[in-house]
Amino acid sequence: MSQDRTWILLGRKISGEATLDELRELEMLLKEDAQLSYQASLIKELELSTPDNTGDTENALEKHMLRMQELYPEDFQVPVAIFPETPENRSWIRKNGIPALVATVLLIVVVLGGIWSLRDRKQGGKELVSEISTRHGSRTMVTLPDGSVVFLNVSSKLTYDYGKEDSRQVVLEGEAFFDVHKDEQRPFIIHTRKMDITVLGTTFNVRAYEEDKTVETSLIQGKVEVTIKGEVPKKVILSPNQKIILFNEAQQQPKVISVPVTENPDKEPYRLEEVTVNPNDSLVAETAWKENCLVFNDERFADIALKMERWYDVRIIFEDKEVEDYRFTGTFINETVAQTLEALRFTSPFRYNIDKKKIIIKR
Repeated sequence: MSQDRTWILLGRKISGEATLDELRELEMLLKEDAQLSYQASLIKELELSTPDNTGDTENALEKHMLRMQELYPEDFQVPVAIFPETPENRSWIRKNGIPALVATVLLIVVVLGGIWSLRDRKQGGKELVSEISTRHGSRTMVTLPDGSVVFLNVSSKLTYDYGKEDSRQVVLEGEAFFDVHKDEQRPFIIHTRKMDITVLGTTFNVRAYEEDKTVETSLIQGKVEVTIKGEVPKKVILSPNQKIILFNEAQQQPKVISVPVTENPDKEPYRLEEVTVNPNDSLVAETAWKENCLVFNDERFADIALKMERWYDVRIIFEDKEVEDYRFTGTFINETVAQTLEALRFTSPFRYNIDKKKIIIKR
């Protein structure tokens, strides 16, 4: 029964329909069954290696099944005929595309599960570097080998290498919430383009999208040391409910910024502030995305558009520069992109047109 539930949840995760509660449940089930966990990891590799372009979908399934057999010849068996060459099958694949192929592989894995053997994925005695990524509109949760839990936001990538015995190193592009397992002998280090974050055991959020104007680390619990990269690296210690904001070199500091916790006498390109807490529901804005909440706090429409593009997997184009400077504050839970735009129009009227994944905004 638990195995059936595991595959159902894994299917929902792959299709992007799983809730955070279901993702947590899936992680717990995979922890209880090492073989299922291994099989699920291979399916995840197949999903992430599948291109967005589905122009050759008829051959995509067989191609990737053969690729998995090449990578793990003793663990992955490919049936003689994955899809019989029939008009019905070709039509079904064209209609349903790559997600259907991944789901079909999921079913094949269930059938073939009994012939798989569990083995450590190592080369030359060293752990392989692992990579987890999300696309526009999708989020995921993963438990790292040391027990640390990471929630990965939309359009993000986490690479981790636990080959070194004295430290735990990860590289982040995008945004993630970390609940780090305490290990005083092995510090947990997160590398981003602008800063490194060193912790022993704590919960915090890191936002480091390359296209954003700012990079942030928000501490919820514990203590972290942030090393700001530069010709002369600078270390900053954060306390709970505090965040550090770095301004990208190519971007100018916004004209309107919330009141800082501390002024920066050295005029460094960073600020320290308190995290933003909603007094009505105690929701922390910096980590609200983890609860499927999209939050804006007195932000320019142009900056909000970047968030919405990642969140809803759309492209937003402004036809009026004045509209880009409109400012909005709001919290949106499970709303569609159209519902969010309609809500924003109540405070600062504008017009918009939605054409599939393209949105035009004007006065």
